[in-house]
Amino acid sequence: MVHIEPVNFEPAKAQKPVLVKSRSLLLKLTLFILFPILIFIIWFLFSSKSVRITTEPVDADVTIHTLLKLTLAERYLIQENDYDIEINAEGFHTAEETLHVGEKQNQEFTYVMQPLPGNLKVDVTDVDQATVFIDGIEQGNVPITLKSLDAGTYQIRIEAERYFPYAEDIEIEGKDKTQELNIKLLPAWTKVEFVSNPEEAEILIDDESIATTPASIELIEGKHAVRIKKSGFKDWQKNITVIASEDISFNDIQLKPADATLFIESVPVAANVTIDGNYVGKTPLETAISPGETVSVRLYKQGFIASTRSVQVGAGQSKKLNISMSSELVDVMFSLKPMDAKVYINGKRVELSDATILLPTTQQNITVRKEGYVDYNTTITPISGIAQNINVTLKSLRQQKLENIKPIITSKAGQQLKLFYPHAFIMGASRREPGRRSNETEQNIELKRAFYLGINEVTNDEFRLYKNTHNSGSLQGNSLDNSNQPVANISWDDAAMYCNWLSQQESLIPFYKISNNKVSGVDSAADGYRLPTEAEWAWAARTVSRDELLKFPWGNKMPPAKKSGNYADSNAAGFLDKTIANYNDGFPVAAPIGSFAPNQKGLYDMGGNIAEWVHDYYSVIASSDKTHVDPLGPARGEFHVVRGASWTHGTITELRLSFRDYTDKPREDVGFRIARYLE
Repeated sequence: MVHIEPVNFEPAKAQKPVLVKSRSLLLKLTLFILFPILIFIIWFLFSSKSVRITTEPVDADVTIHTLLKLTLAERYLIQENDYDIEINAEGFHTAEETLHVGEKQNQEFTYVMQPLPGNLKVDVTDVDQATVFIDGIEQGNVPITLKSLDAGTYQIRIEAERYFPYAEDIEIEGKDKTQELNIKLLPAWTKVEFVSNPEEAEILIDDESIATTPASIELIEGKHAVRIKKSGFKDWQKNITVIASEDISFNDIQLKPADATLFIESVPVAANVTIDGNYVGKTPLETAISPGETVSVRLYKQGFIASTRSVQVGAGQSKKLNISMSSELVDVMFSLKPMDAKVYINGKRVELSDATILLPTTQQNITVRKEGYVDYNTTITPISGIAQNINVTLKSLRQQKLENIKPIITSKAGQQLKLFYPHAFIMGASRREPGRRSNETEQNIELKRAFYLGINEVTNDEFRLYKNTHNSGSLQGNSLDNSNQPVANISWDDAAMYCNWLSQQESLIPFYKISNNKVSGVDSAADGYRLPTEAEWAWAARTVSRDELLKFPWGNKMPPAKKSGNYADSNAAGFLDKTIANYNDGFPVAAPIGSFAPNQKGLYDMGGNIAEWVHDYYSVIASSDKTHVDPLGPARGEFHVVRGASWTHGTITELRLSFRDYTDKPREDVGFRIARYLE
């Protein structure tokens, strides 16, 4: 039994609102965090540009290398800036581009991808040794797979001996696909059957012995002269026209017995023979003629007078005919300059009578010769009844030398040099030219000696052929010593002695005289390599014509156009004081040679990349009316001239082609190019 007792009621005491305060604090903290994010999102949405990127092909994958972007359907919201993008699609080259997002709100960009090369597998049914040509260039024999063909249309041609060639235009799809072409060539021949009575008669096709009867012969399409001969029988002759794949049969050739036989020999041999106007072959030969009848035998050969004989041979008899043919002579007249040149016919000296000589109507090898001149050689075949005149003007050895001069030569180190025939010009700059320095006085220059000038600056690899320990150094982690960068950090004497070393490799006379490992003088008559003179450098860099000079490498106005050359650009702003505003050539320091377009003379980096040592000692000459002819500069001096802007230059003064610098020490932005006189 449970006992329940009453107690007094007491109301519960009020609790403090702890939970309410905690929630209020959490809300404030959340708003404190979310508010800046919301502000950032609103700023991003209102300041971003709407960019649409379309590609060909349309299914290409586009990757923009930035985290700060928003993709909405076919558009991106992105800030104004330059971005690296990568575009990929199966069967196409990966495209890496720079996306320039400008200030416009809505922008569209289209990128066309280049398909990967394709392959073409070619085979020919039932034919060996068929040769494949693509656009006229032989590729090899089938079966063959032609690899790495760029997408496009090609003309394919397949040839095989005794078959008609096959040709068609074929479209290569590319995209790393392999297409197949299997063809069957059509034969260009047919089978011709010969059966004679009696058998074992000789078959001659176009006077060439082929087989004996009976025989089935494959003949190429066209016209052929057929002769069937057997001793004691008359020849069977027929001219036939062969059409490919249409077989012909001569299965009942009845040879008639020869009643009379004629043996014909001649001096010279291989004379053509006709009997009663019908061609029967070349001497010596045996032929059947009608017995008891007089036949006309005619022999003819180039260079000899035709000879005719009448012959009669009795039935069952034979006769031998020996014929000597006389040479056919023709007057040939010579007109010679100089008139006392000597004439040789077939290697033998001959004397002309009134400038004329009698020559046979056969091929004659003629040489006209005189000391100091180039031999003249020709071959003629005089023709009876036609006047033959030989007019010869001998070419002097010097004239030939000039004609044989090469417009571009290659040194033993692999550098190409271009030949120039310079003209007079004014070197320097007008006092009124912005950026002009006081050492750029105007000088009248006349360059008379033709010279070769290096198309490119000398590279590190080329210089290390001479001095394999050289290192051009680096700057701010950027190498100046890569194989195809121009050599730098060398003295003027280093450059000059490299020229002498290169001359020795080609057995040329060195231009520079060396004493105690230093240049002590020059041999201006030498044909060896050297540094270009300042005047030659200025002419090659500035002259467009006799009356037009360039101010800058790219033209006559600042700023430089895009990719004009390698100058102090935005890439070098971190370590160079002065750079060209809004210019980016892609290289913070020296670029590989030939990275930019050549100048008006076909020379690379005459402005930009590296500045260049030239031959001259540095001096300043006052302007005057005097004309300096092929100047080499002062004979002595402390400094040497440096010409051309480099990757460290970005001011209007330095970028001008008339800018003159000088130094006596190696510099990280100074190299050189080579030159040599033509003669």
